[in-house]
Amino acid sequence: MAKHWGTAITGFAGSTAKRFGVGGTDLGIPYVREHFDPGGAGYVFGDTFTEDSQGAGTWLGSPVVLFGAGPPQATTTFTAAPGGAEARQALTYAHNADNGYGTEVSRIPNDAYVDPNGRTWLTYTSVHDWYAPDDRHGALFCGLAFSDDDGNTWTDYAAVRLNDGSDGYGGWSPFMMQTFAGIGNNDDDGHLYIVSKEWGRSHNRDGPILMRVPWQQIETLGEYEYWGYGDSGWHWGAAAPTPLFAGMGPIGELSVKNIAGTWVMSYFDVAGYCISTRTATTIDGVWTEAKPQIFGSAPWWQVWVRSFPQLYGGYIHPRSASASEVTLYVSQWNTTTNNPYWVMQFDGIEA
Repeated sequence: MAKHWGTAITGFAGSTAKRFGVGGTDLGIPYVREHFDPGGAGYVFGDTFTEDSQGAGTWLGSPVVLFGAGPPQATTTFTAAPGGAEARQALTYAHNADNGYGTEVSRIPNDAYVDPNGRTWLTYTSVHDWYAPDDRHGALFCGLAFSDDDGNTWTDYAAVRLNDGSDGYGGWSPFMMQTFAGIGNNDDDGHLYIVSKEWGRSHNRDGPILMRVPWQQIETLGEYEYWGYGDSGWHWGAAAPTPLFAGMGPIGELSVKNIAGTWVMSYFDVAGYCISTRTATTIDGVWTEAKPQIFGSAPWWQVWVRSFPQLYGGYIHPRSASASEVTLYVSQWNTTTNNPYWVMQFDGIEA
């Protein structure tokens, strides 16, 4: 068993996040801050509270960013909060209010990365209704924000992808939850690759989709290319994206990164009640079959399998040593007692 297998890093009395006023939180999406701090990383959280239980103390909001130190195989520790001693909500907007697109409950982060020029990008989903039937119209839009000062201040673009049904997806837009997979392997590629899916965990049209955009034009919708299937097979430049995995059931949070030359995908498998991974040698190539890694429950006779009830997430640390030693950050929320409500670290995963 890896050194860290379900090690909590937030939401308990001894967490280093306490120094910055952070108690219970979820997601914990890691990104590399090499441009600002050699070896440093950032971690983006969803709805965050000052006390350890979900809903306890003061609601700091979402998203919330902390900085951390050390390689992922070490216990993740938090060393700073952008812009001051106390963590705060990164984006400026009102919760449970209409900020110009309809009522937003919260803005939930999906991923972050620092581009070659040192600009930090954040992609997030605006949640309209947590309880929308089959997740339809549960999200208002997928937004994009950037910071030119290492997360101290953020500029929020107008909504990049609306989920009002005008795109032909009937309120199930596949562009709502995006992960920055990374810039292409080749020096002359110049594209940022993004994998995306519908909001939520109840509805899914055969799995995530793949798109790319010149990394300098991430905010320009017309510059995005889609990976799709047609008469000539799979190709870039399709009019609409084709889901990557035909027949795939609903999935939740999604993370894709290039780890030492291998593309690694991690996601919450709803039907399997687990965090699963896949790999590919090229992001627009053939992906392996799903490999269950971390379980929400296990058959009674599998006494050797440690389970983590009410798990979700599964975010890849970009500094994972290899595709055979991946570090994931997984959330757990006991919705009956609201505790634990924390992020856990898992090392040594063979994707």
